Amino acid sequence: MSSLDYQDRRRLVTPERLHRFFGSRRIAVVGASDSSSWAVNLMGSLRHAGGHKELTFVHPKHNELFGQPTIPNLRDLDEPADMAFILVGPTRVEEILEDAAAAGVKNAVILAAGYGETGDDGRARQHGLAQLALGLDITIMGPNTIGFINAPAGVAPWAVATNRAPLRGPVGAVFESGSMARATHEFAQAHGVGSTLWASVGNSAVMTSLDILEYLLEDEATKSVALFLESVREPERLMELGRKSLELDKPIVAFKAGRSEEGKRSASAHTGAVATDDAVVDAAFRQAGIVRVESIEELVSTAALLGYHGRRPTGRRMGVVTSSGGGCNIIADLAVANGLELPPWDEKTVANLSEHLPPFASILNPLDTTGYGHARARPRPTKAEDDLMEIAVQDPGIDFMFTMMTPLPATRPDDPTFIESRLEILGDIVKNSPVPVFLSSNTCLDVPEYPQRLLASSGLFLMPGGDLAMSSLGSMMRWIDQRDRILARGKTAVRAGDDSAPAIEGAWAEDEGRALLASNGVPMVPAELVTTADDAAAAALRFDGAAAMKICSRAITHKSDVGGVVLGVDGSEAVHAAYERISTAVRRKVPDADLRGVLVSPMRTGGQELLVGITMDPTFGPVLAVGLGGIWVEILRDVSLRVLPVDAATVKDMLLELTAVSLLQGARGATPADVDAVSDVIVQIAQAALALGDRLETLEVNPLRVDGSVVEGLDVLVVTVGDKPAEQTGVPTDA
Repeated sequence: MSSLDYQDRRRLVTPERLHRFFGSRRIAVVGASDSSSWAVNLMGSLRHAGGHKELTFVHPKHNELFGQPTIPNLRDLDEPADMAFILVGPTRVEEILEDAAAAGVKNAVILAAGYGETGDDGRARQHGLAQLALGLDITIMGPNTIGFINAPAGVAPWAVATNRAPLRGPVGAVFESGSMARATHEFAQAHGVGSTLWASVGNSAVMTSLDILEYLLEDEATKSVALFLESVREPERLMELGRKSLELDKPIVAFKAGRSEEGKRSASAHTGAVATDDAVVDAAFRQAGIVRVESIEELVSTAALLGYHGRRPTGRRMGVVTSSGGGCNIIADLAVANGLELPPWDEKTVANLSEHLPPFASILNPLDTTGYGHARARPRPTKAEDDLMEIAVQDPGIDFMFTMMTPLPATRPDDPTFIESRLEILGDIVKNSPVPVFLSSNTCLDVPEYPQRLLASSGLFLMPGGDLAMSSLGSMMRWIDQRDRILARGKTAVRAGDDSAPAIEGAWAEDEGRALLASNGVPMVPAELVTTADDAAAAALRFDGAAAMKICSRAITHKSDVGGVVLGVDGSEAVHAAYERISTAVRRKVPDADLRGVLVSPMRTGGQELLVGITMDPTFGPVLAVGLGGIWVEILRDVSLRVLPVDAATVKDMLLELTAVSLLQGARGATPADVDAVSDVIVQIAQAALALGDRLETLEVNPLRVDGSVVEGLDVLVVTVGDKPAEQTGVPTDA
């Protein structure tokens, strides 16, 4: 992570400066040697890309490198280079940067490791490096980076071996791991996925992944972005950029490492960042309109699908035509797993397809073209799946079409007429289809250069295998759903902390928490705080029925554990006895507790109980959790999360996400919950939490009782901390 705050480094990483950085064509390579594999790889990448205009080697001890004369120092440049690619060790990097500044060089890529990833000494070294870059006005990528590839410009200061020129295409990619940047670029190249920029940020002393993300969102040639994150270090900015990507119709697809506890520890050790609960990351990405995927292959496949296909479905109804019966079975299973629908064909479609299939064919969706279909003579150079797909795309009941293509020839045949004509016709079918058409190969085998060129010349993109295709299509639909919901709602205002809230450090007594909620409009079950048994009996009488009685003390957060709760108390004698029982039990178990008294409330029965809790995540700030409450929260763990602030529509989405949502909808004859009323109350609870500002640690209403349109809190826990120093938190601007 950058050792500079955003405002300090902003002038070094604006999209305009990054445009010049990534467009560098006059490159000075400092510290290379003929025996260095890094230098050899760098030379190969630059040579294959072919777009640099001038390459200068800087070395004080070698007169010649890679067949070219050298200069001893950057200060000896006749005119400033656009960029210095620095291959020296960490102890010499700072002096090289000073030489670069003296020579008028404004950009540098730093390969050296030994910085923030190595502990306290390394972090101090990285901080000094960042401060030096700021003072010298030099934009640096790294340290500990392999560099970047700018395919459209043909510029590739990339210290990794390559064997071909980088493919141009619509995908921008940013990685917080050099090895993953290399591996995914090789995978992308092998499957015809072209890019605008492929970058490894390294330790991000100055330039971060989000700086490059912002640059890519403003780059006209970039249509989608693949983002590999090991940690989330600027959460608020990530959320803002997520919304911007939706407004620009440039999807962000993210792989976030560290789902398991072991993965989080590994990511933290690698980056030095605080590990964030993975469920919170999921929720934050969903709110930002960022699609999260489960593998680096899916990262490339999904970003490519969204980048190459600007025409997107309006729904999840998929038509499938393929030449494999087994493939139909696989696709059907994968479609269900990825939330895609397979409606039956319309009667007219069935009739039209029947004319081209044998009587024994089952005209289902997915459609198997059968071996007979392949054997029939065709009036044009096509295959059965091409012709049948051309018919099926007219079906009014589908939103998009998918087909798995039979393998294409690896090399140009002696007579290429059929295959080249076929791909041209297929391109026309896809272009003229009334619904989007998506293609994949049968398996995730590499696509050689000849079929890559054929596909590209016909305007076709081939997803790498049916499995990745189905997961990518499912991710595309999730992105479309998120985009539509988020943009329709606009931004949710962020509520500032309220200085009038009590300055309590630690747990609040329940009556104090109730007062906070009431001041924010949250309906609570009536309650009276009493300090004698007689007062308790009088309060219970006023409530006219069975009562609930609970100890009230800042020192006691789990009241039942100390005998501090008695429920269903009915009658004056029972109330007196319950009061004495609570007082005796609590004083025996917590003798030093400061007791404020006993809360007496009317008993409530029926309805459903929800948990509504807000806690402070170390990365994203206040996070709302909604789930089944009471005893069920520990048993079912059925909880939906969002980063605050939220609006009522977002809370409604959360409720509908719960596995046990049927209980709220009136299962087994129960009264259906007024979900709109529940959502409004939960928003009010969240507002009460936000009123505590940075002092919030926990605010929990459990249970929140819901009975039709009646919504009220039965118990509340509030925990606050002392005043915190001002720091950037992860409060997003939309929900």
